[in-house]
Parts: sequence; structure tokens; C-alpha cells
Amino acid sequence: MSEKIEKARILADLGRYDGAREMLGELLASEPEHPVALAEMASLAYREGEYGRALEFAGAALRVSPDEVFVWRVRALAELQAARGLSGDAAVEGRGRAVAAARRAVELEPEDADNLRILAATQRDTDPAAALANLDLALELDPDDTHAHLLRGLTLRRNVHGPEALAQAEEAFREVLRLEPENTEALYELAGIALDRGDREAGAEQLRRVAQLDPDYGDAVREQLAWLAEQDALRARAAQQATAAGGAANPYVKRKVVAPVPVPVPSSGGGSRFGRWIAAIVVLAVIRLGVAAMGADHDSAPAPTHHTPPLYTAPPTFPSYLRQYPLTVPPMPSWLEHPPTYIPPQNFPTYRPPAPR
Repeated sequence: MSEKIEKARILADLGRYDGAREMLGELLASEPEHPVALAEMASLAYREGEYGRALEFAGAALRVSPDEVFVWRVRALAELQAARGLSGDAAVEGRGRAVAAARRAVELEPEDADNLRILAATQRDTDPAAALANLDLALELDPDDTHAHLLRGLTLRRNVHGPEALAQAEEAFREVLRLEPENTEALYELAGIALDRGDREAGAEQLRRVAQLDPDYGDAVREQLAWLAEQDALRARAAQQATAAGGAANPYVKRKVVAPVPVPVPSSGGGSRFGRWIAAIVVLAVIRLGVAAMGADHDSAPAPTHHTPPLYTAPPTFPSYLRQYPLTVPPMPSWLEHPPTYIPPQNFPTYRPPAPR
């Protein structure tokens, strides 16, 4: 194998993409159709997020070697990532090309678990049932493939809804942790599942652990914790308002007016007419005093005021997949950021310059 290819791979693994690109560029300057150099350039462009250039180099490599599985993998993943930046018919067409490229890799090597996993990655947003079926096949070939278990959990949690799917997703993520106890992608998803189930303390603790293990998750974790703190503050404020409203007087309840105490009227059986007149005068005076007191009480009572109810109302409980979580997207899974290391087969065609005419 070319020494420049080896050096370019080492530089790329160290994150020195400029040096790797320069090394591969020197090789392609002398051999423009070198298939391995073209494949490495496609992989390098994909790592840097330049999906258009990755597709250009992948197309050039496939024109030279149309049955190279690694290049079909890179092409499938590049088409998938490029389609995520599109909308409408363009996005649908891009996802279709991604699925077609991944299927071609499976056709060339159907017993390769990586090929089935990448095909599932291109299908999970549009056909999660087919994605899960292909992941089951991949796990039959390699039961300890953490990437396949992780993708299975992501598909079940984000693309299939319902309590049964959530339980299966949790099982898949815990299997990842059994194989890799500090896998931050699985830990992050399990924190989200804990929050979905209302276990805020466990979810927050899990998020903090993720940030400690992988600083790349720092922004996502901080935004999640800030969102939780905001929700706790809203709940506390609502509880205080409910307590205050319960102890205040209700302005809409009418005040009870106490009727005047009746004055006993002397019996008419034995008194004189003068006595009866005196009793009647006393009764009229008491009634007038009672009426005057009622009027004064009515005048002094404040006019009823209309209180505006509190603006905050407790939010309804939505299914987890309808809740609006922070907009920060966690880092892409590592297996999507770094395609499988390219190892050319023994019969990989070598470039031969055309014979002079």
C-alpha cells in the first residue's frame, strides 16, 4: 500500500485533517483515479461534515471500482446527512438515495453486520419497522455490537411511540452499558427516559454524569438542567398562588345581614288603650332603627371587586414524544461521525495509467 495513504490515515485519526488532505492530494495529483486515495478523500470529507464533497469523491471512487463496499457505506451516510439539511421533495429524494446506497452495500456483503446497521440508520426516520428488522439481523451476526444496540434503542425511543417501545429502548441502552459501562450516548438517552417517567432527580443526576464523562455533551446537559430548573420554579409558584388563594376571603359571597331582635308586644288582654299605643310606638321605633342600621351597613360595605385569576396554570401531561425539550441537539453518535476504517480487499484493483498511443 502507498506510504502516503498510510500517513494520511494516521493524520486523519489524529484529527489533523489538513495534513491528511494534503497528503492524499499529492497522490491524486500524480494518479487522479487512484481508487484508494479517492475513497480516503470521501471518508475524510465526511468526517469534516463536507457531505457534498464526500459524495463527489465517493462517486469518483465508484466509477473506478463500482463494487467497493466501503465507498457505498460512506456514500449512504453522506446522502443521509445531506438529506437532513433539506426539506420537502429534495429531502425525500436524498433519503431514498441513502437507502439505495446502503442496500447496495448489503447486496455486495449480506453477512456483514456493519452493512445492515448502516442500512437501518438510513431507514429509521422513514421506515422504523424495516430498520428494526435489519438491526435484529445485524445482532444475530454480532450480538455484542454496541453500535447496533444503540441504534436499536434510538429507533425505539424516537421513532416508535408507546410504553412498550420505551421499555424496549431502555433495555437496549442498558445492554450497551453492559458492554461499555461508560458509553455516554446510552447514558444520555437513559437520562431522558428517566425524565419522561417523572423521575427528575435520577434524570438530572444521570445528565451530570454524562457531562463529566464527555465534555462534548456540556451544552446539551446545561440546557436540559436549566429547563428542569425553570419547570420546578413554575410549579413552586403555582403552589404558592394556590395556597394564597385558598386562605383569602371570597369577594363573591354576600354578607349576611342580621335581622333586628323582635320586641315583645304586650298582650291585649288586660292593658289600657294608652298602654297599647305606647307599645305600638316602641315597635315602630325599633323597626325604623333596624332599617337605618341596614342602610348604613350597605353604604359602608365596599363594592365587590373582580379578581383576575393567576396567569399560570399547570401544564397538561403530554406523552414524552410530544414534549418540547431544549433545542440543543446532542453530539452525533460516534459510529456516524467515523465510518468504518477502510481496508481494501486483496483483489482491490490498482490504478494503471493508459498505454501511450
